[in-house]
Amino acid sequence: MSRMFVEMARDPRLIPGVHHYCDEWCEMCPVTSRCLAFRCTAQYRKEQGRHDGEPTFRSTADAVAFARSLAVAGGYVTPELDALVAGGTLKGGFKTADPLADTAWQYAVGVSMWLVLTPDDLRRMRTGPTPSAEEVLLWYHLRIYIKLVRALVGKETLSESDEARCEVNGSAKVALVAVQRSRKALVQLKKNAASETAGPLATLLEALEKGIHERFPNARSFVRLGLDMPAV
Repeated sequence: MSRMFVEMARDPRLIPGVHHYCDEWCEMCPVTSRCLAFRCTAQYRKEQGRHDGEPTFRSTADAVAFARSLAVAGGYVTPELDALVAGGTLKGGFKTADPLADTAWQYAVGVSMWLVLTPDDLRRMRTGPTPSAEEVLLWYHLRIYIKLVRALVGKETLSESDEARCEVNGSAKVALVAVQRSRKALVQLKKNAASETAGPLATLLEALEKGIHERFPNARSFVRLGLDMPAV
């Protein structure tokens, strides 16, 4: 697997590291053809005989092996993953005492309890090539929490190296973009149908956006090549 991925990584058309700070919504991404992670995932699914609708990985071990092979091909290291595989622990772990994480979790729970929809329900709601407001909220509600916690933990535990700062600001940027897109989707839903739930959720998103700006002042200006600006 690693050898095949390394060969794929040699394609000069690829955008280096574009998958590091994306929202994982490949279906809606304009640069999948230039994304190493997307190509490798497709290749892996083909080799494993995965059909549409089937999960890419059957076990945590499969996911770990894939992630490490992708890292080798992309030329970057995975110290956190390596530590977990070895049974070790990282300083600080993946916990944060920052109350902004609780706000993100409260928002995620609120959305999941409000929008109880099946994939078929969501497909019927889409009227064009762009996702429906409901799809946007459901896609991002947990990702906001995951990416924000990643940024907060990184801020508390990582070094002051350029690589560490990129990891922190890049994760915060993904969370910020997800919050902003979710706010727009929520406004659209409020216009279509009044809801007592939408108001509190909007308040949580406002708090999250403000909190991200305060804690990560460089997140807004963090540039993701291929996503925030075109790649040559």
